[in-house]
Amino acid sequence: MKQIWIVSHYAAGPSYGSALRDWSLARYLQKHGYEVKVFASSFVHNTDLNFCRGKQRFAEKEVDGAHFVFVRTGSYVDNGRKRIQNFLEYYAHVLQAGRRYGRPDLIVAAMPSPFACVAAAQLARRYRIPWIMSVVDLWPESIVTYADYSKYNPLIIGLYRLEKWLYQRADAIVFTWEGAYDYIKDRGWEKAISKKKCFYINIGVDLKDFYRNRETFRLEDPDLEDESTFKVMYCGSIRRANDIDTVVDCAKELGRRGYGEKIRFLIYGDGPDRAVLEEKCQRERIGNVVFKGFIHKNLIPFAVSKSDLNLLNLKPSSTQRYGNSSNKLFEYFAAGNPVLANIDEGKYPIITKYGCGMVLQDRSVKAYSDAVEAFYCMEPETRREYREHALKTAEIFDTERLNQRFERIIRRLLERKGKKHAGAV
Repeated sequence: MKQIWIVSHYAAGPSYGSALRDWSLARYLQKHGYEVKVFASSFVHNTDLNFCRGKQRFAEKEVDGAHFVFVRTGSYVDNGRKRIQNFLEYYAHVLQAGRRYGRPDLIVAAMPSPFACVAAAQLARRYRIPWIMSVVDLWPESIVTYADYSKYNPLIIGLYRLEKWLYQRADAIVFTWEGAYDYIKDRGWEKAISKKKCFYINIGVDLKDFYRNRETFRLEDPDLEDESTFKVMYCGSIRRANDIDTVVDCAKELGRRGYGEKIRFLIYGDGPDRAVLEEKCQRERIGNVVFKGFIHKNLIPFAVSKSDLNLLNLKPSSTQRYGNSSNKLFEYFAAGNPVLANIDEGKYPIITKYGCGMVLQDRSVKAYSDAVEAFYCMEPETRREYREHALKTAEIFDTERLNQRFERIIRRLLERKGKKHAGAV
């Protein structure tokens, strides 16, 4: 039985977190005859949970059908010194894992934590095995875009160099953006990084889990059951990058147009901008916006399935032109609802390519309000077409299919490794 290590700082099952790509892959591989260990940080991001206590260095635990090894790291509450220390502890302890857990046949390492990938590169070299870099965030490009760091900042320059170094050393790179190789070319790295080892596999949605959770975990919420209102829903972080200010301003404008009792905006999630926006709604008497707060991952399928229109909202960024890999987008598709987005789909569209909604080129509040009004006034037949397209698209991006493609890459690398070994003998 081949042993696969998944080195992923933020990995967690749905019981503990929302970053589920590596958990999903681990569970799939286990079902198909691999022995899999997921090495994750013992401190679960955005919680107060730490699986390692005292001097305990590793904590093994089955989480939602996958075998996890939680690597001891300290807890943190913000992006300060303790979080940097958390990164370094994770890196150091993952390198020690080989002495305790033996020798894997292949390693999958996940960005956005470069420390996980550096550890994987070093372990792969130590054991002379292949490793795959799984990239779900173009990092540090996203820091430059959303955190207002200059690309000429010495720290950012150093991180770009580290990113290139990792891409060069990985035996395969799996990107969640269809146009990721355009990013490599834009960086001027195409001579150093072969396109042949770059693959596109999006995040997708686990349809079996989605539909099971929708039936099993239900929210008691009169707003969701109110059939007299047209429900516009956003699920996700409430922070600067998601531009929820525009959503609130859109709701205010629609109230002015006389839709205050007819169209209601339901916002699920939390973040640093939530309190400010709630205060704005109270101050400006915007009564058709309801901030619902954080809900568990298992409750999202039921919630989004009760909406009439789902929002994918982001501020402009340089990363959007390489494609879209938003978790929430595929959950929206699985719910069968049209999507309204204010992103730049560029050369790699998903929403418009599959006819699942509308993408705004004009990011003004008026354009946003006009689009929501258009969906409200839409003919039932057109709405049914959007629903059919969304459900078919969800099937295309079902994680069962996507993990099957990922497993083919793993199998190919293992076979190549076996041939090299046979030739050496």
